[in-house]
This record gives sequence, structure tokens and C-alpha cells, in this order.
Amino acid sequence: MSNTATASPTRQFAGGRIVYPLAATVAAVVVWLIAHSALDIDLKAKAAGGDVQTIGLPLVIGVTLLVGFAAWGVVALLERRSPVARTRWTVIASAVFVLSLLGPAGSGQGGSAKAALLCLHLVVALVLIPGFARTARKD
Repeated sequence: MSNTATASPTRQFAGGRIVYPLAATVAAVVVWLIAHSALDIDLKAKAAGGDVQTIGLPLVIGVTLLVGFAAWGVVALLERRSPVARTRWTVIASAVFVLSLLGPAGSGQGGSAKAALLCLHLVVALVLIPGFARTARKD
């Protein structure tokens, strides 16, 4: 008989969760490159105070990583506090995603910029929400 302890599936994969913020960032970079370089879309949005801000690649990378690591923290917190972490994560993350769409829809400068910014939000959500749900403690 072996005395090797086996970690729970969540613990085993917890270190592997870094793949989701990184994959979301790569996906966002690809969408940004397609919009900016291939389609020549000028990605601009109104910032607070009415100033127009260019959405450059460093901003896309930084915000996506920030959102990805914050999402990881929410999943970890839910696992510690809730017996239904997977369900709560999916509901919370989906609601935050839907609310996040208000930003580009309302502040994007021009139809093509709005569409590209909405695609950025969508691709990040499509990586983070199911990715972290897959690793969250089952209900």
C-alpha cells in the first residue's frame, strides 16, 4: 500500500489556473491585433471626464491580466466560503461580463471601435468564465 497523499482535484489544478489569465491575455492581444492592424480600426473610447482615450496594446494586456488575476481571487474566495463555488462563480462572472459590455457599448468611438471593444470583452469572458468554472469545486 502506498502512503502517497493525493490532493483534491481543485488543489491539484490550483497552480495550473495561471493558464486562464495568460490565455485570456493572448486571446485579447490577438483580437486587438486583428482590429488594429488587419482591419485598421482606431480603438478609442471616452474616458472619465469626457476625454478620448486610445486603447493601445499595453492597456489591453494590463487590464486583461488584472481582470484575470482578480477572477482567480474571486474563485479562490468562493471555494473557501461556499459549498457551491462553481455555480456562484459562473453566475457572478456572467453578470460582471454583461455589465462590462456597457463600457464599450456606451463609450466606444464609432461603430467599428465599439464592435472591436465588445469582441475584446467577449473573448476574455469566453476564456475566464468556463476556464475557472472547470477548476472550481463542484457543487
